[in-house]
Amino acid sequence: MSHFARMIWMLVSSQVRGIDRRFRAPSGRRLWLWAIPLGGFAVCASILVVAGAMTGVWAAEYIPTALFEGLVISGLFIVCLAPVTDPPDNDPGDRGPDTDPASSPPPFDPTLWVALFRDPEPASSGGPHVQEETRREPVEAQR
Repeated sequence: MSHFARMIWMLVSSQVRGIDRRFRAPSGRRLWLWAIPLGGFAVCASILVVAGAMTGVWAAEYIPTALFEGLVISGLFIVCLAPVTDPPDNDPGDRGPDTDPASSPPPFDPTLWVALFRDPEPASSGGPHVQEETRREPVEAQR
């Protein structure tokens, strides 16, 4: 079991070191950069635990929720504190892959436009909007 715990500790510490490198903070400010997400976790989790305890809900219902919400809040603090990375110079800014070839417009075909604008039905002698009215009778009407 100690080998398993050591592997988890090594994975977690490598992730924390990666986040620490991403902060790019000097050693004096590094403590504050970690205190803000940890403080956010503690405040959020404690508020939810106290609220759950005051309402009388079973502890198995509010403690996992408090831990999850605390992790979400601390993750948001980490993302907001991380410095903005500049995009590469050749990035067009559309966040799409750069491997697609440039699209060319379809060839011009005037017969397509003629077919689109052609009237599907010939106009009657009374004009294009004249329709023959039919008298409708109620279903229950007797003749």
